[in-house]
Amino acid sequence: MCPDFLAPGCADAVILLFPTHPMGFMRVSQKTDYAVRALVDLALNAREGAPARLSEIARRGSIPEKFLEAILVELRRAGLVKSRRGPEGGHRLARPPGQITLGQIRAAMDGPLSLVEPPSRRQAAAPLHAGLQPMWKEVEMAIGTVLDGVTVEDMCRRVEVNSAMPDFSI
Repeated sequence: MCPDFLAPGCADAVILLFPTHPMGFMRVSQKTDYAVRALVDLALNAREGAPARLSEIARRGSIPEKFLEAILVELRRAGLVKSRRGPEGGHRLARPPGQITLGQIRAAMDGPLSLVEPPSRRQAAAPLHAGLQPMWKEVEMAIGTVLDGVTVEDMCRRVEVNSAMPDFSI
């Protein structure tokens, strides 16, 4: 559902309106990026519910092990991953990949989505600020809608399609 002020190409408009990095891409925290890599890895490499070891996930996803360990704790607290200790232990998805969204992963790592800080009392009283604040809330909702519309299963399909493409480099 696109906010009122955005044209029909909602997803494209959201990317254009979202604050960008100087190099022109949307900023996603390193923590969220690593969490996405770990969950997609678990979905792609799950063997009949067998857990994957931290070291395997870290190696395949190019993620520092210590950082991944902390990320997996947060993903477990959010109910996205299940972990088991011991020689037969490891990590696996807590739900099917089609039921875990990019929005849930981002929220587990970075908290609620917020583009602008809440206004101070003085700012809230200013007509200009009061007029713009609802627009930023609509943008946040649109971004949230886009993130909640992408599942781990969707990301796995993209990875599989890209890895199946022939390499014609010389």
